Amino acid sequence: ASLIERSGYTFDINAIEKSILEPANYLLKSGGKRWRPILMLELIEALGKDPNYYFEFSVIPEVIHNGTLIHDDIEDGSVMRRGMEALHKKYGIDIALNLGDFMFYFPIIALLDSKKIPMATKSRVLETYQRNMLKISIGQATDMAWHSGKVKIGDIDEDKYLQMAYSKTGVLIGFAAELAGIFCEVSDEKVKALGTFGATLGVAFQIEDDILNITSSKLSQNKGGVGDDITEGKITLMLLHAVKEGDKKDKERLQEIIRMHTSDPALINEAINILNKYDSIAYAKKVEKELLQKAWEDIDKLLPPSQAKERIRKITEMFGNRNV
Repeated sequence: ASLIERSGYTFDINAIEKSILEPANYLLKSGGKRWRPILMLELIEALGKDPNYYFEFSVIPEVIHNGTLIHDDIEDGSVMRRGMEALHKKYGIDIALNLGDFMFYFPIIALLDSKKIPMATKSRVLETYQRNMLKISIGQATDMAWHSGKVKIGDIDEDKYLQMAYSKTGVLIGFAAELAGIFCEVSDEKVKALGTFGATLGVAFQIEDDILNITSSKLSQNKGGVGDDITEGKITLMLLHAVKEGDKKDKERLQEIIRMHTSDPALINEAINILNKYDSIAYAKKVEKELLQKAWEDIDKLLPPSQAKERIRKITEMFGNRNV
């Protein structure tokens, strides 16, 4: 079957090119780390199968991830992505929203139409995909409620933050790992363990991303400027730590600045100084390191020794040593 069933009428190819292919090419050429497909392929090899056979399917989590970025940028009002104009700013919100939706479904349909994959495997992938997409929506809904002020900062704790990051960021990395297990026909229990490993990497990635937003000019310039998360009103592990540990004056001032959604560099620096005063950045880094250590300990028990496993270890270490 073709990816799009024909109705007997005529597709407007020019319209599809202008509203799907051209903006999709713009986004995908803007870069990205591409470690979701890399992780999936390395895990397939570590589990004893030929990654080349599944290479075409390694784009599934990456394409879906890019779809979530489109929606995320619209919801956050972002103007930059990977050092380029955000897609919705360049092509319009209507085209961006539709393309984001397209990127959620297209790679899954491509898998379902493939003759290479058994139907039982396709069914496992589809169920896992649907559950994960629901989790992502819940994570994004939580994040939006927080940064829009619908929930008091004092009502958010570290455990809730970690669950939000797990759902919003971790799940798709977990999905890449789950795909490896499903393609290798391992047990449901093992697929779940692989997913937990990947998702935990994702939580650590989100914490590091939040740290770099206020400490790395290179990363933040690609996304809108140093402290862009403060402008957005984003709730981070560092913020929650400072609110918990700070004195009354500092915690109230920090929350006040976060709720301003300010782009004033002086106010952003004031907020960052409060985070530094209570060692909140160092605390977030400590939590991140603990997550990565636990993730590796769990996957180490699951995978037999191999060169692929060693590369997976290096990927795990890379998550805590980024500068972009």
